[in-house]
Amino acid sequence: MFKFRVMLVALAATAVIAAGQVGVAQASPVLHCTNGGDEAGSPATLAGTYTFSFFGAYTTGVPPIAGTGSVTLNGNGKVTGGIIRCNQYTQYNTPITGGCYTINSDGTGFIAITTALPVCHQFDGVDLGIAVSQPGGVQFQFSSDGGLVNSDTGYYDVFSGTANRP
Repeated sequence: MFKFRVMLVALAATAVIAAGQVGVAQASPVLHCTNGGDEAGSPATLAGTYTFSFFGAYTTGVPPIAGTGSVTLNGNGKVTGGIIRCNQYTQYNTPITGGCYTINSDGTGFIAITTALPVCHQFDGVDLGIAVSQPGGVQFQFSSDGGLVNSDTGYYDVFSGTANRP
C-alpha cells in the first residue's frame, strides 16, 4: 500500500511539472532591455518607423535567410509595431507586436522584438545587437545577437542588415 501511495504522489508531481513546462513554453518571451543601455545613452536616439532588409544563414545545407520589413520605435525604449517579411524556403509575413530597446552612449544597443507568429516559421521574436550609424538616428545597423541576451526568444539564425528612417 505504501509503494502505491508513493507512486501516486510521484505521478501527480510529474503531471504538475509537465503542466507547468507547457505553460512556460507558451508564455510570451521575457524582455530584458534594461541590461543594454547605460545612463548616458538615450532611446530617443531612435524614433519613428524604419524600413529594413537583412541577409544571413543558419547552417550549411539550409537555404540562406533573407528579408525585409518595417519596425516602429517610440523614442522611449518601446517597439510598437511593424512586420518582418522573411524568405527561407518560402515567404513568411510576421507581425511585430511589441518589444523594447536600449541605446548606449557609444551608439550601440539592443532590440528585443516580440512577434505574433514565429519568424521565418521558426521561433517567436528576435533579439538584435544594433549600432546607430547615422547622426540623428536616421539609420542603424543590426545583427542577430546569437543568444538570449535581451529576451528568451530562442531565435538563432545568423543574419545582419540595415534599417533606415525615411
